[in-house]
Order: sequence, then structure tokens, then C-alpha cells
Amino acid sequence: MALERWDFVVAGSGAGGAAAAARLVAGGARVLLVEEGPPARPAADAFEAVQRYYADGGLRAAFGDGLLPIPTGKTVGGTTTINSGTCLRPPADITAGWERASNGAFSAGGFGRLVEEVWRSLKAKTAPEETMTGASKLFLKGLERLGISGGHNLDRAEDGCEGSGRCCFVCPKDAKMTSYKTYLAGIHGKTGFELRSGTSLVHIDVGTDGVRIGLRLSNGSDFQLQARGLVLACGTMSTPYFVRKFRLGAAWREAGKNLSVHPAAKVMALFDSEVAPWKGVPQGAGVVDPEDPAIRYEGVYVPAEMAAMAVPLEGRGLRRWMDAHPRVATFGFMIRDESRGRVDHPLGAAHPVARYRMGPRDYDRMVRGARFTARAMLAAGARRVLLPFNIEGNEVGDVRALDALDLDRPGPAALQMMAFHPLGTCGTGRVAGWDQSLGPRVFVADGSAVPESLGVNPQVAISALGLRAADALLGARA
Repeated sequence: MALERWDFVVAGSGAGGAAAAARLVAGGARVLLVEEGPPARPAADAFEAVQRYYADGGLRAAFGDGLLPIPTGKTVGGTTTINSGTCLRPPADITAGWERASNGAFSAGGFGRLVEEVWRSLKAKTAPEETMTGASKLFLKGLERLGISGGHNLDRAEDGCEGSGRCCFVCPKDAKMTSYKTYLAGIHGKTGFELRSGTSLVHIDVGTDGVRIGLRLSNGSDFQLQARGLVLACGTMSTPYFVRKFRLGAAWREAGKNLSVHPAAKVMALFDSEVAPWKGVPQGAGVVDPEDPAIRYEGVYVPAEMAAMAVPLEGRGLRRWMDAHPRVATFGFMIRDESRGRVDHPLGAAHPVARYRMGPRDYDRMVRGARFTARAMLAAGARRVLLPFNIEGNEVGDVRALDALDLDRPGPAALQMMAFHPLGTCGTGRVAGWDQSLGPRVFVADGSAVPESLGVNPQVAISALGLRAADALLGARA
């Protein structure tokens, strides 16, 4: 049987992999895109979507200060299928720092042009007022009453959003610009391109004449093929496994280190009148902390069927807040973390083991974020606010009680938080070269390639890295 041959194989269909695949096809290459997960379909409820389309059924987490959940997608489109669709450009000072660190091998201006190209492809636009949630409106109202400027509606990747409130659980209207809708729908079925879901990368052998690639189907059968080049876009948590196992690049031993995660938490606020938090875009508004730009505030919503797991209460207190769900507004915050963790794979690529411990400066930022959010909601008229700490007294009814609450002592282990943006485990300039290469035939194009914590939602930056990797491969082929 003849060995199957392609110009390029892309492993992973998320923000970076899909962008790379589309660019390679546009350049005239024959491309096979493989994705471990299945195509996504709208589910009956949020819990079902999490079980079907989140890695490890939504139970992926880092160990360290207790458990830190890190939800990522395992579906066609990767995490873009189950994220909030928020679009933020990578900060210019950070990309300028990459140019300096690389002695010009990384061009901030060139990357900026790719970012703008991605922005247009995602149809990024400011969330209109009619799709704003009650929680977002209340948070902005609170900022205004406190005299804090800068609150605004966020830019989002969408085309026809109706504010269904299900962004993180597969958009029921197919309005969110996932990486599939943005980059793959237009080339699906095109000659020279094939997308195979339910297919996992298992082997990489780089030779002088190309890359021998081993794949595994969902039924457990294996097969091999040959390609001129490979794009690794398996995600921040899994790509390091392949780099270490197959010793890709001179710095392969460093793969898996330098994990940043953008730790995030939320404050819940109880109002007298109905908020109807399920109506509208969950992450429709935001603001950067006026005193510490490493803290960013963004809307969030947890559906009723999952909310009890995300409330730092038990017994009657938990029941009271759940009964009041229609009158509860929730708003979140995240930080550009200085702390770093690592990812190992004793059980293989599909089951990464992450470790992450939060340092004191990051913890101080989380405390400030919680107090700031609570203060805004109280200013908006909240009767009570519930802070994200598993401690006694985490529920307060006024600013005096909030200020009196000792949040310095509990430490990170008491924080109820999540991390939605794992980055950096094969960082460009550290593990991969500044051109994202792991040798002449293998490039990395996912969150693992981001050199450091960005402090912003990273989808735009990751897609730009995907385009950049594809351009490098096409240039080398030429």
C-alpha cells in the first residue's frame, strides 16, 4: 500500500492550527489537518457541552495551591469553539519586547500586520448595547458611580450574535467566529485540503526528506504518512509532550516549563430586582484596572445547571444564592501573572499533569481584583456580594464590611479561581526559535508558542502566530 503523502500536516484545529492550515492552502499546498476531538454541535445544556467538547470533560486542572481548573477545548475549532469570543490585540509593549529580545528576528511591525489581518478575518466588532447582559450594565453603572473611567463594551469575534448567552458551550446560532468558521469552512471540501476529526498525532520522525507522521484514529487503528513539514498546534498543554518525546529542536528539554495561565476569579452580587443573567453576551464589557494594568475585568456568566459548583458556599448559604439566581449578577477579573508553572506527561499527551503555584505579587493582584469588582457592584446597588474566597465572612453587604475583611491571610489556596489561557510551554525564543521553528521542517503555532503571559485574551495573537508559521513554511518551500 502506497504511503500517503501531503505537503504539510497540521495537528490541531484551534486558533493557531486553523489559521496555519488556511494560509498553507491559500499558498497552493496540499494540507491535512487532524483534530483529536469531534465536530461540535449545540447541546441541550451547558453540562452536556462541557462533557462532550472540553478536554477531560472539563476536569483538566493544575495542582499546586489546591486545584486550578484550566478548561480547554477538545473539538473541531479547539478552544475557540468554547470560549467567549472576546478579541483583544496583544499589547504593543510586549511585542516590542519580543523584537528587542530577538535582536530583530521577531518583527513587531510584521506581527502587528498579521494581527490586523486576523482581526478582519474574525469580523471583530464592539458588542452592541442590545446584547449586553444585565450584569455588564450593572458593573459599568457601578464604575460610573465610583467616578472610574475606561469601562467599555468589548470587541468580539461574531457575525450575527443574538446574545444567546451560550458562547462557552457552543453557540446555538453559529454566530461566533470560531477558528472553523473563520478559517476552515471556506476551504472544507476544497481540492488539496482535508480535515480529519477524531484523529490523534502519535509519532514524529524528522528526516532529511521530510517528516514521517504517525496518526491514530478514534477506533484505535494507527497509520503513517509522509509530509514536507509539520505544524504542531495541539495546545499549550499537549504540544510539549511531542517536543520532548521526539526531541524536536535544540531546546527540547525546556518544553513544558514557563506555563502562564491568566488566573481568573469572579464576584457574585445579589440585587433586589431581576438581573436575568442568561440574557446577552456573557463577556460583553470590561475595564483595565486604573492603578494596575496587569488586572483586567471582564464579564462572565455561569449557567444555573453548573452554578452550584462555582459558588464558594455550602448548605443553606449555597441554597440561598442558588434560589436567587435570577437576581444574581456575576463579573470576573484576570491578571497578567508573573508566576510560572510546568506541564508534564507521565500518562501521555492526552492527559497532561500541570503544576502551578501562585506567588505573593499575583495573589495581591487577585485580592485587589476581588475588592474592586465587589466595590463596583455595591456602588451599582447590590444588596450583598460574594467574594471568591473559601473562608468565613466571604459574603458582605456594604463597603465598610468589605474593607474590614482580611483577605491577606488566607492565601492562594483559599481562592476559588480558574485559568482560561494557558500559554508559553514551548515559547518562541526559548524552546522554539524566534521563527517558531523546532528545526527546518516543524513549526509550533498554538498558545504554547506565546513567549510570556499577555494579560489579554490570546485568540488573536495565537491566530497571528499560526499565519506567521505558515508563511515561514511556504517561504522555505519556495
